[in-house]
Amino acid sequence: KTPLVFTDRLIHASLHHGLAAAGVRQIRFRHNDTNHLETLLNKHKESQQPKFIITESVFSMDGDVADLQALAQLAKTHKAMLIIDEAHATGVLGKNGAGLTSGLDDIDLSIGTFSKALGGFGAYVACSQILRDFLINHCNGLIYSTALPPSVLGAMDAALDALPLLEEARYRALYLAKLFRKESQELGFETGSSTTHIVPIIAGTAETALTWQAKMKEANLWVQAIRPPTVPKETARLRFSFNAAHQEGDVRRALDVLKEVF
Repeated sequence: KTPLVFTDRLIHASLHHGLAAAGVRQIRFRHNDTNHLETLLNKHKESQQPKFIITESVFSMDGDVADLQALAQLAKTHKAMLIIDEAHATGVLGKNGAGLTSGLDDIDLSIGTFSKALGGFGAYVACSQILRDFLINHCNGLIYSTALPPSVLGAMDAALDALPLLEEARYRALYLAKLFRKESQELGFETGSSTTHIVPIIAGTAETALTWQAKMKEANLWVQAIRPPTVPKETARLRFSFNAAHQEGDVRRALDVLKEVF
């Protein structure tokens, strides 16, 4: 049967591409709006088609987080499979950096990457043994691709061993983001709903975002301007992503540039 796939409208482009490749028509709910999702699920409550709910735990362009417990409850009520993309939470958030799904019941499938906080390459799927065996035997992208080199697998293993030891580094990245978010808001800038190490500074037009990016570059700060269609119209932005290697002086320098463009 054709599945019914409910997606947050701001999920990452890779998820959109994967669903398109599978020939799936998405049923999109408003960003982080579980009430809207519930309304959509109720419209299809009599349907015998398989149901899936797909979202990110930390949204890559906004730095805000999904209400995973509310989503899990909705999935349970409507007998839907809940799939969470942890790409931007893995290594940074959750106990020992294990992501926001760690320790939560009723998360059917968690996916993520080794290419961001874990500093390597490749991806992972965390699920039940039955689902794991199914994916290994049915995913063309896995079956017909070359295995990762031993050096990459070794780097993955080392990153996972290091994660529990990096609490101070995680705290530092989140502290710097919180400091930057607070002081940029005091300057009059909009940071959306960010609560994580990803902090957008909303510029509005693409031209404004590119101008601000150029100002940052002049100060030897590389901050990417994000423009539509990657983000909705009139929400072009600078996307700041903080890590433990940054210093408070970097934050101050970025704020000085923002004062200048303001």
